[in-house]
Amino acid sequence: MKRLYALSPAKLNIGLHVLGRWPEGYHIIETLLVPYPALYDDIEIKLLPGLNRLELRLTGIEIPPSEENYLQTSYRLLREGLGTSLPALEVRLHKRIPVSAGLGGGSSNSGVFLRLMRDILDPPPSWETLHKIAAEIGSDVPFFLYERPMLARGTGTELVPYDFSLDAFEVFMATPPFPCSTKHIYRGLRPSHWSRVSIEPIIATGPATWREKLHNDLEQVSFQVYPQLLIVKKSFYEFGAIYASMNGSGSSVYGLFPKR
Repeated sequence: MKRLYALSPAKLNIGLHVLGRWPEGYHIIETLLVPYPALYDDIEIKLLPGLNRLELRLTGIEIPPSEENYLQTSYRLLREGLGTSLPALEVRLHKRIPVSAGLGGGSSNSGVFLRLMRDILDPPPSWETLHKIAAEIGSDVPFFLYERPMLARGTGTELVPYDFSLDAFEVFMATPPFPCSTKHIYRGLRPSHWSRVSIEPIIATGPATWREKLHNDLEQVSFQVYPQLLIVKKSFYEFGAIYASMNGSGSSVYGLFPKR
């Protein structure tokens, strides 16, 4: 039986500015999404006899129970989006990425799973088709199809490749032991919290300017709900970080330190 294996990395948000809001209520954002392969889940796929069945085996960090795991949703929406039967699969997922920490663990699992399915299906679905299906699953999922930094706009699904590397930095991550609800954080966001300016020209000026000009607008809500996160961010700066930020809607916070 054919087996496929891949690492499912976390991500970093380098800046997250809110530019406005769509009439239907979704916020218009701009953020630089960067793979963070130092923290990853493991995904292994094994083909089984039959069709339209996914057997999921979970190990590692416990995932809160829900009616449908991200991978099960991905399998279902892929089948519906392609309008065809899919081979039966056994998927083993070993979780290391903390849940509800802004690190994109579930989104990464979905994006990597869809990418692996291109190697299973004949003919393979187009990247355009996979991107559309990924966007139905979640706003960060399309990013994980591409294995490279992307400037994300709109609701996060409009992606443009961006030349960026973390090689000049040491990345330190802190994840307090409590989850942050993305929906709850966005609901608390007010227009007064919005930066309303593009992050792209700020990133281009270099990290020396980022502390003052590059923001994660969601911090203004998350830090009110969880003041411990602000303490963590300040501690990174006290220890010499050139830039520190909450990741996504939290609860993880990272610091970028120049390599010596």
